[in-house]
Amino acid sequence: MKAVFTLITFGLLVACGTPPSPSTAPTEATPPPVPGWDLGLQLVGEWIDSTSSDQFVVHEAWSVLDDSTLKGIGHVLAGADTVFIEALRLGHRKGVLIYSALPGGETSGTFTDFTGTLVSKDSLVFTNSVNDFPKRIRYVRTGGGWHAVIDEGKEGPQRSEHFHFTAR
Repeated sequence: MKAVFTLITFGLLVACGTPPSPSTAPTEATPPPVPGWDLGLQLVGEWIDSTSSDQFVVHEAWSVLDDSTLKGIGHVLAGADTVFIEALRLGHRKGVLIYSALPGGETSGTFTDFTGTLVSKDSLVFTNSVNDFPKRIRYVRTGGGWHAVIDEGKEGPQRSEHFHFTAR
């Protein structure tokens, strides 16, 4: 009789099953962090470079557009005249950091995308090998500011421009 009772109890346990343990319960997947996104978020704010040129002052301003995109505007002033302007974006798509620029500051047009890489905890590099210039854009966090470099993306002598941004 005892064997029958044990068999029936075992049968009921198997038939009813047991609730899943917390480790096997389905959960909503959290996407992995995008390398460099946290550093990129530090661009939010207004930045100015008044030291790299005697003739020009360079401004960049970044703000949060949504949870995966920053929007920016860059412009160069010669005295009171704007001599260059561009719309900027920094975002991530499918786990990849993308820096985009649209020279001329147009509201329509095609942005040029640069694929980003987190080089170190304070350095981002964006590349686009088919763009005429620049092919590489680097942002390096320096204290309370940024050192940005645009160049031809090659080793050795090359055309490059340096910007030393401080918070405005």
